[in-house]
Amino acid sequence: MVRLQKPNSAALRQCGGILIEVLISILVCAFALLGFVGMQARATTGEFESYQRSQALVLVGDMASRISANRVNAAAYLVGGLIGAGAMEDCAGLNGAALDLCEWGNLIRGSTEVRGGTNVGSMISARGCIALAAGTTDRYVVSVVWQGVVATGAPTSVCGQGDGAFPTEALRRVVASTVCVPLMVGNAPVGRC
Repeated sequence: MVRLQKPNSAALRQCGGILIEVLISILVCAFALLGFVGMQARATTGEFESYQRSQALVLVGDMASRISANRVNAAAYLVGGLIGAGAMEDCAGLNGAALDLCEWGNLIRGSTEVRGGTNVGSMISARGCIALAAGTTDRYVVSVVWQGVVATGAPTSVCGQGDGAFPTEALRRVVASTVCVPLMVGNAPVGRC
């Protein structure tokens, strides 16, 4: 006669404990992976924001250099509205400040890179502004404004303020540079800046 052994209750409890440990480990790994995905998404967003800012800084530097190079006609760079809104412009036949403004507007529109017939070489909803600094006649503020991805505080600059391209002020980003145009006496600049 064969005698069957009764299962050991301690062994059954041990098998259930291991199963619970495995389930908890899977749950911890799932939360860790979700955290990693969230961190990666934030890093990608931050990288894109940084890319747009660097693009804007290059554009501001470009126009600041153009104004400095043509300082005798610096007042011709003052534009009452936003630069870079609308379709690409034909700059043929223009010269001096008008050519610089036309080319700069096209750079803001993203003319440096085209994919599938769309200009993609610039920031989202980019615009430019050139104005005199408050209370001065020799300082020009060159600004580039664009739409950010993550809401932050609204910038104090008026460039692009109220433009329909920006859903909220918290998404409007601005970089600016002041260009000082010295008074020229003969061939020498007089230091006023």
